[in-house]
Amino acid sequence: MSAIRPATEQDATAILTSIDCLREARNLLRQAGASKAARAVATAMKSAQGAERHVRHRIRRTQHA
Repeated sequence: MSAIRPATEQDATAILTSIDCLREARNLLRQAGASKAARAVATAMKSAQGAERHVRHRIRRTQHA
């Protein structure tokens, strides 16, 4: 397998915090009736969730190396 940059639990925590913030922003935008902006934030949330899965994979791979 190719080399992988190690990740830390702090990396995962930072991403999870950003997902929480994005979720709150999406909810507030929905309440304000800004549906287009809420959809854009939802898309950003999906990207951040993918980043979280990726960092978890990096943590697993580097712990067993």
